Amino acid sequence: MDLSVLIPAYNQSCLQLVRSLQQQCRASGASYEIIVADDGSTDEAARRENAAAGELEGCRAIMQPQNRGRAATRNLLVSQSSGEYLLFIDSDARLAGPQFIATYLAALPTKAVVCGGIVHADELPAQSVSLRWRYEKACEPLFTARRRSMHPYQCLRTFNIMLPRAVALAHPFNERLRNYGYEDTLLGRELEQAAIEVRHIDNPMLNHDLEDNATFLEKTRESMRTLLSAEAQMQGYSSLLRVHRRLRLLTRPLSALYRLGHGWAERNLLGPHPSIRLLQLYKLCYYCHIKRQAQKVQQ
Repeated sequence: MDLSVLIPAYNQSCLQLVRSLQQQCRASGASYEIIVADDGSTDEAARRENAAAGELEGCRAIMQPQNRGRAATRNLLVSQSSGEYLLFIDSDARLAGPQFIATYLAALPTKAVVCGGIVHADELPAQSVSLRWRYEKACEPLFTARRRSMHPYQCLRTFNIMLPRAVALAHPFNERLRNYGYEDTLLGRELEQAAIEVRHIDNPMLNHDLEDNATFLEKTRESMRTLLSAEAQMQGYSSLLRVHRRLRLLTRPLSALYRLGHGWAERNLLGPHPSIRLLQLYKLCYYCHIKRQAQKVQQ
């Protein structure tokens, strides 16, 4: 088996994605399998369609009865796969071009982890997703293959990534991180420590299904809580921690700024014209706030 395409899914149908991938895999002539792991979806329509994806030729679905979390589901997919190379794709991705699978196959054989990248629609899909869309579009110029290659381990994203099977088995995803955020960054850290090459190429997938503003803001706060829980391991791998380290003497006033101003900030961020600079300040202030709370508990 040349390639295992692995798709973790939660409350997101990936049937259309699987059909598109199946078509490209067939055209490539490579031996392949596509495995969907539904992580206990509570959306019954999504769950039915993910099960249906497993009935397509060359495909199968693992339907978990309960939610196990992103890392555990990815590790399950690795254990159930048989390909020499494992291609992870998030369930909310869509193909951005007709040569996606062929481009990855052209990189073989390799001992490196290969990252294809991510792009977003040029036009705002809906006003309700303006915060996530503006944030991602602001970041896109920093995440071309050339720019990612300057900091290959810090820029690793599991949205669209191919790993040799041996690497995936030796470096599983960290299941202690059950909440949203930073599992891919921790994987990059581990790969750097093991001196495994990470190669960045221009083979992006389209991030198709963006969260609404309120959901994305809550996920942003959740990612800050995850970052705090893994602060020691994340030093040198998080831009926010680098900023916090420089401003650590301002932790208390920045925490106070969050307490006094988060309502005003959230009205902007949840509104029709959210400011991405304000979002970055909000993240830093919120991080300082939860860090201060943790320090008070420890005293």
